[in-house]
Amino acid sequence: MLKIKSNLLLVINIVLIAILIIFFALRILESDKKIVYVDSFKLFDGFVMTKEMKRVGEKEFNSRKSILDNLYSNLQSPTISASEKKELMQQFIQRKEELEQFNETFGAEQSTKIWSRIKSYTAEFSKDKNYLLVVGSDNKQTILFADEKIDVTNELLIYLNKKYEGL
Repeated sequence: MLKIKSNLLLVINIVLIAILIIFFALRILESDKKIVYVDSFKLFDGFVMTKEMKRVGEKEFNSRKSILDNLYSNLQSPTISASEKKELMQQFIQRKEELEQFNETFGAEQSTKIWSRIKSYTAEFSKDKNYLLVVGSDNKQTILFADEKIDVTNELLIYLNKKYEGL
C-alpha cells in the first residue's frame, strides 16, 4: 500500500512538473516581441542628436581649418621676413596639432554622449513596450538570423527623435 502511494505521488509530481514546464514554455512562446533587435548603425545615424553634433563638429572643424589655411597662405608669401616666417610656422604647427587633437577627441566624446542618450531613451522605450531585451547590431552583422517582425529600429528611431526634441 505504501509503495502504491509513493508511486502515485511520483506520477503526480511528474505530471505537475510537466504541466509547469509546458505552462512556462507556452508563456515564453506567446510573449510576442519581448525580444527585439535594432540596427545600431541606422539608429545612431538617424538620431537627430547625431546630426546636430555632426553639424557642430563640421562648423568647428571648418573654422579651425580656415585659420590653418590662412596661416599656410601667409607662410607662402614671399614678402614676409625670416623671423615672421618662423613665428607663423610655430603658430601653424600649434594650430595643426590643435586641429588634429580636435578631430581625435570631438568624435569620440560626442559618440559617447549620443550613445548614452540612446541607451537612456531605449530603456524608457523598452519599458513602454514591455520588451525584455533589445539587441543592437550593426547592419545585422552580429545577428545570424532575426525575423523582420522583431526589428523595431524605425519605431525606436521615431521614439528617440521625439524624446530628444521634447515631444
